[in-house]
Amino acid sequence: MSKKDNSARKTAARIVMDAFIKRKATSPETAIPIEKFKDVKLSTSVISYTIANFMEDEVVYKTGDDRYYFSMENWKKLEKKVTRGYWIMVAIPILCLVGVLLLRHIGDILAWF
Repeated sequence: MSKKDNSARKTAARIVMDAFIKRKATSPETAIPIEKFKDVKLSTSVISYTIANFMEDEVVYKTGDDRYYFSMENWKKLEKKVTRGYWIMVAIPILCLVGVLLLRHIGDILAWF
């Protein structure tokens, strides 16, 4: 999927993020007003909800003059945090399964020694 493709598979977060990046709104000096999102193919409520979530995660900041900008540095930190969380969600069930299997066959394992 190309980055410019606003297909149904593209998330609202990615569409909003791409809008910030396309407009080079990545610092307080280059921040953009909310009106710049009028051409984004999402409803106003979805855009505002997505920006609010980004602000909560400190990925999007609001300037004193009601403009917004995207922090690439904080986005990368958030990506690492989410990736780590997914790996933990995968690792815990696997470790539990290994533990249960070891407990079920502890007699066989101890017989080797």
